[in-house]
Amino acid sequence: MRSMGQSNFCNAVGVVLSTVLLGGCAGSDVAGLNKKVSDMSYGLLSLGKKADSNESGGLPAMSKNSPVIDKKTARELDVPVDVDTAAARVKRYYNFTSSDVVNTLKGQGLEGGMKAAAITQGGYAWDAQPGAYYKMGRNWGADEGIEDNILIELEKNGAGSRMYITFRSSEASHVTEAYTGKLFAEVKQVAEGKVR
Repeated sequence: MRSMGQSNFCNAVGVVLSTVLLGGCAGSDVAGLNKKVSDMSYGLLSLGKKADSNESGGLPAMSKNSPVIDKKTARELDVPVDVDTAAARVKRYYNFTSSDVVNTLKGQGLEGGMKAAAITQGGYAWDAQPGAYYKMGRNWGADEGIEDNILIELEKNGAGSRMYITFRSSEASHVTEAYTGKLFAEVKQVAEGKVR
């Protein structure tokens, strides 16, 4: 059995030895190795895709300034349709993806996992309690450098439904009545079955 003194001595020697060995690697060597690993993994994940190479070492720049989604507008609407029917119409018309589909994709290997990751990034949301409540959200639009997303919640309200729509954006002009008014009206018409 080792004594307490030997154990502490061994721990101290291990810490000093680790520090000396790790100290031998210059910070730039570690950064260079990290960059090579990052570039290689990016190359593997983007096989078959055309990528723009730039000064960031081959990795594409998403945008010069990363937008922050900090502006929102919301609307609450009554819909004279049961919650299950309204949710099914909205889901189908706007191509919302359920968590069942995402989980199926995750089980289909690397390609399926990548598809699931693409779906669930940003404003993705899904919750379903049939007969009572649905929540669905996703990124909306594709304006360069602007991030928009929409969240639609439907809940049972007597024989009909109450719908809560929240639209968020990094661009102030996208949360105005002029920009979202038509969208909110259309979502209500889709839920009612007037727009298919």
